[in-house]
Amino acid sequence: MSPEPPDFPPSVSPPDALAADAVAAQLADAHHTAGNTHCLNCGTKLTGPFCSACGQHDFDFHRSFRHVFMEALEGIFHFDGKFFGNLTTLLFRPGRLTAEFNAGRRASQVPPFRLYIFTAFVFFLLLFARSSTPPALELDPSTRGSAVNIGGQPATFAQAVEELGEELSPVPTPPVPAAGRNTPKVSVVPFDKPEAEKSDLERWLETQGRRATQPEFQRELGHRFVAALPKMLLFCLPVFALFTRVLYRKSGQVYLQHLVLALHLHTFIFLWLMFRDGWVFLFDTVGLAAVSRWTELAANLWFVLYPVLMLRRLFGNSWPRTLGKTLVLALGYALFIAFAFFLTAVVLFLLM
Repeated sequence: MSPEPPDFPPSVSPPDALAADAVAAQLADAHHTAGNTHCLNCGTKLTGPFCSACGQHDFDFHRSFRHVFMEALEGIFHFDGKFFGNLTTLLFRPGRLTAEFNAGRRASQVPPFRLYIFTAFVFFLLLFARSSTPPALELDPSTRGSAVNIGGQPATFAQAVEELGEELSPVPTPPVPAAGRNTPKVSVVPFDKPEAEKSDLERWLETQGRRATQPEFQRELGHRFVAALPKMLLFCLPVFALFTRVLYRKSGQVYLQHLVLALHLHTFIFLWLMFRDGWVFLFDTVGLAAVSRWTELAANLWFVLYPVLMLRRLFGNSWPRTLGKTLVLALGYALFIAFAFFLTAVVLFLLM
């Protein structure tokens, strides 16, 4: 005969009920869940905010705006704490973030692709803002707003108007000598083909050539080229990973690990550019020109040493082998980047 179940006081529930109540209380306390004990999608018992069977988030849509805002704010600050810690490690400790990620210690890291996308977004946002700023007249502070700079030289507004007027005045044509016995006979031969003999390709090339000399066309081409840079560099990432995979084919690392290396190194380049230019701009603004030059020199030296230290840490080769492979990698990737720049410019020119 099976033993009878123990009697529980009215205020105490059986163990299963206690477990269910504990799970429900835990989910209810978590403000990012709806507090359900079972998944609304597949019915599986929930042991956390996500279903262990289908992965659906037990999200509560029936909440106040203040609740959602506070949760989003908490998520942002949590992300920022991890994010800025990764940026500091990536900027000043070459190869450590990549080595820890490849070793499986990833809980404290922002995923490499997300880190790259966010950093590249901020970098190109600043680049676009800078490239779209129209040039302005530089006021000469010594004249309290009554002078401008033309070609780096101070000039008053009257002088500026006079100089612009001279530039816009018609160029005098040389006198035509009178026809005489000593005047050579010159026959003018048209350089271009007759319009009827030109092919469609020749007409199109002639039109594009005339457009290429116009400032509006050149400005638009420059804007489109800058806008295409993020896509071009994103396409170059797998190629860089392929280069390191070939150079370190005996390291035992798979291609995805080399792709993580490529993402982290390119993220460092964006960070380094913003870090260097930001400090240089700050020191120039406060009048510390000497400090600005030394800061730029130190940052450029760190940029040269960084990939050597990173590859040395990740693959453990000797210093001469690491230096040689770094030079080969830099040369090969620079040639590929140059080709990618040229190809991008040509494609944009043909599509405009």
